[in-house]
Amino acid sequence: MSRVYFHSPSGDAELYGSERAWLRSIARGPSETAWALDPYREIDRARQILAWVPEVPDGPYGANYLHNGLREAEAQEATNKRAYAGWQPGQPLTGPTSYEPQRRLINALRTALRVDGLRMTVAGVEMHTSNLDLNTALVAGSDPIRLAAKIDGWCESHCWVEGPDRAWLASIVDQGLTAGLYRKGLWYSDTPDGPRDKWSDQGWQQVTDLLRARDDEPVVLSYSVCDGFPNPEIAGQAAESDGWYELPAAEQWETAMAGLRRERPWARLAPDTLGEVMFGLPVTVYDLFAPDRDERIRAAAFTEVGA
Repeated sequence: MSRVYFHSPSGDAELYGSERAWLRSIARGPSETAWALDPYREIDRARQILAWVPEVPDGPYGANYLHNGLREAEAQEATNKRAYAGWQPGQPLTGPTSYEPQRRLINALRTALRVDGLRMTVAGVEMHTSNLDLNTALVAGSDPIRLAAKIDGWCESHCWVEGPDRAWLASIVDQGLTAGLYRKGLWYSDTPDGPRDKWSDQGWQQVTDLLRARDDEPVVLSYSVCDGFPNPEIAGQAAESDGWYELPAAEQWETAMAGLRRERPWARLAPDTLGEVMFGLPVTVYDLFAPDRDERIRAAAFTEVGA
């Protein structure tokens, strides 16, 4: 089973991978509302979103299925409008109608956004919807939702908290647990129809205990299917040629932390960065549908380049 690890020179803690998946769903909540894709409404929103998504060659596996689905839904939409043209209550429709192509399109688009995200170009600026989703959580969510976004988005990039901010981070976890946003554990059954009488702790208590244990060491995150921490890549060393694994543990930590602070300052978790440092360009789903959309996005792109 996968884990999100919280590493420190003095000890580690583990958060279950199932909780990371839960954090992802929490972080995506605000953006799902902002995308406003309802399979029982008109396809205008889907049409607008797909206008920003470049078409690709269809290929043998239907890579362009979203645009193909849009064309199918638009053709059916035209058929429906003809059937309703001149219709009066109590009279039969002049032709068959269907809303299934519309529902298929919108459900497929919602799934694409939720699973892998989509590359899009808006106002001449390229971006990825996964970043937009997480940025939307940062501007619309509470601190526990912001932290959920940062853990899900950057645990594999070794986001970290410095020693003096460890208690602050633990307090946000406490807020999330108290509100029920984070899960202390799960009840489950050993059999499909059996009683849910087994308890699976998600690991948050380990995490907060570690964070509060001291305030003079950083805590760095990693994900079990990626490199742990410390590692030679973030330290800027080759694993074999530079004798990384022969270095004392304390020197590995010191070297890797120096590399992390130097190369990924954006990954630091702190009161002044939690909601301010965004994923990629500082653009949200709300910006896409704002009346001054193009100005917002070009300003964000210019600021990023200027930084």
